[in-house]
Amino acid sequence: MTITKEISLIVSSDPNQGASNVSSDGSSFQINLEGGSILVPREAKNCEVRVEQSTIWWSIPNIITDVNDKLYITAPNVAGTSTPYTIQIPQGLYDLSGLNLAIQRELQNGGAKINPKPCISLVGDDATQKVELIRNYPAIEIDFTQPDTFRGILGFNSQTITGNLTAPITNLGDKTANFNTLNYFLIGSSIVSQGIRFNSSYNQTIAQVLVDVAPGSQIVSQPFNPARCDASNLIGAKRTSLRFFLTDDKNRPVNTGGEYWSARIVISYSI
Repeated sequence: MTITKEISLIVSSDPNQGASNVSSDGSSFQINLEGGSILVPREAKNCEVRVEQSTIWWSIPNIITDVNDKLYITAPNVAGTSTPYTIQIPQGLYDLSGLNLAIQRELQNGGAKINPKPCISLVGDDATQKVELIRNYPAIEIDFTQPDTFRGILGFNSQTITGNLTAPITNLGDKTANFNTLNYFLIGSSIVSQGIRFNSSYNQTIAQVLVDVAPGSQIVSQPFNPARCDASNLIGAKRTSLRFFLTDDKNRPVNTGGEYWSARIVISYSI
């Protein structure tokens, strides 16, 4: 008679819950199996791994300090004098409205003109999914040639948007805005040797997690039919530690911004 046995694990990147060797960006961690180990008997068959639940905070920043957090702009100050400004946006996950407010706040704090209108405004063009950059005063110039600007998020190519004699004037982005820097998460682990095939290759992926909440909220993924990954590598092998990692849809480690993520994993086999 064949019976199915299961080993359940809850893993978390929180060091207070036993995670070790947590990466600086929070995307990967290790668990050491105290008081024993995972041991699937040598006579076992059909050994599989599935992720029944996972929790991830949707707070992965799209503005990153010293990477894409600057705006180089020449604009009038409160006295009306043309002044060069370099403003820095705090690291975070921004939508168009949030980034627009952050730009206007930093320009105001730097002494730029805000009355009767802010120097620049960002507006979404629903038909094209592009950003409209509105310059509300003459002679405003924006330098998007610097590598640490957020031009990519706004959908502008490397260029200098030169000043005009009239205002307001609107510049439409060169391509679709890219505020959503990832389409979904991938959870991977050393618990498998291959995992789910990702196009033509294997990256030890054991689950895909869709983004289905608003920015700043926690994703709680409980798939109705979780993917089952071959784990025949566990048969007869004693495992005392396991590593887990969180990546984006391009298999790049994500920066969790100090938030912890977790997963409930089941190892099943027949004997």
